[in-house]
Amino acid sequence: MRADRMFSVVLACVLAVGPVAAGLRPAMAEVNDISVGGVWAFKITHDAAGYSAGDRVVEVTKRITEVLSTPKFRTGGAVVAVHPLGNAAEILVGDRLVITVVPDDAAGTGVTTLELAHQWAQRLAQGLSKALPDANFHMF
Repeated sequence: MRADRMFSVVLACVLAVGPVAAGLRPAMAEVNDISVGGVWAFKITHDAAGYSAGDRVVEVTKRITEVLSTPKFRTGGAVVAVHPLGNAAEILVGDRLVITVVPDDAAGTGVTTLELAHQWAQRLAQGLSKALPDANFHMF
């Protein structure tokens, strides 16, 4: 009986400590990651238009919160659109600017600024749809 109990204790310890010892940990978002509705949308790593990367994260988070809080978007959804703006691109939800994607954002990604904006907008639309499942957010 004692050996069975000792085996159970050792097994429980191995199961509890094993994943940590193996280096497995839950994924943690970084401070510059933008997620909506549990969907990672994009990462802001560069300064732009007088905003530091950190300030851009704060501003974009505020804008997404405003979108999620707007009654017309909560009930009806909106189109998530990308508009070229010189060498940059804007991502809008309905008539609300969420972020301006600049060439520095696309540097090293292997895609153009406009293509990166489309990728970010697609994931943003998915996240908004998950955050507000009764609304309809889609890309245009």
